[in-house]
Amino acid sequence: MNKFGLIVNVDKCIGCHSCFVACKEENKVAPGIQWNQIHRTENLEEQIINYYRMSCQHCEDPACLPACPVHAIYKGDNGEVLVGDNCIGCQTCYQVCPYGAPKFNTTGRTSYWDKPMLYEPELQPWQKIPQGRAQRCTLCNHRTVQGLPPKCVEVCPTKALVFVNYANLTDEQKPLVEKSVALNEKAGTHPKVRYVCSHADIASLTTKMS
Repeated sequence: MNKFGLIVNVDKCIGCHSCFVACKEENKVAPGIQWNQIHRTENLEEQIINYYRMSCQHCEDPACLPACPVHAIYKGDNGEVLVGDNCIGCQTCYQVCPYGAPKFNTTGRTSYWDKPMLYEPELQPWQKIPQGRAQRCTLCNHRTVQGLPPKCVEVCPTKALVFVNYANLTDEQKPLVEKSVALNEKAGTHPKVRYVCSHADIASLTTKMS
C-alpha cells in the first residue's frame, strides 16, 4: 500500500506563503479557514529565523480517527487522513488533534466578496464542503490520483516541500527522509508530514494551527 506524505525542508523555506495561497485557490477554501499555515521559530543563539509549513500531518496513528463518534474519519487509499460526508461537525477531532488541524466553516460563508461575482466558476467535487463539516489538508488526493503532486508542492519556489511515497522512496528522497523528524514527536501519532531543520528542534515543538 502506498503511504503518501510530505517532507518539509525548513532550511529551504522562506516563508513566502505560496503554498498557503495555492491551497486556498486549488481547494476553494472559505474565508477564515486555513488548511495550511506558515509558522516561525527563532534560534536566538544563532540569530536564525526558521519558517515551517503546518497542516494535517496525515498520521499513521491519527488521534482523530478513533475519537470520531460517527466514524467519519478514515484512511484514504494512499494513507491520507480524510473526512467523510457523514461528519456531524461535533469538533471532537479538533479537540484531540495534537496539531489543531481540523477546521470548521460554521458561518457558511464561501466567498470573499460581499456581492455576487460577475462570473462564478462551477465548483469541483473536492471543493464542495458542507457547512460545519470538518475540513483539512487532503494531500490533494484529487491530484495525486492523476499522478500529480499536491498543489503546494508544485508551486513552492524553493522546493522546500517534497512529496514522497514512504512505501517507494527514490534514492534522492531516502537521505532526506532519514534526516527528517516529526513535529511534536511525543504526541505519538507518527505523522507522514515530516521536517528537516538544522537550526531548530522541530521534534520538541508543540505548535498548533490557529
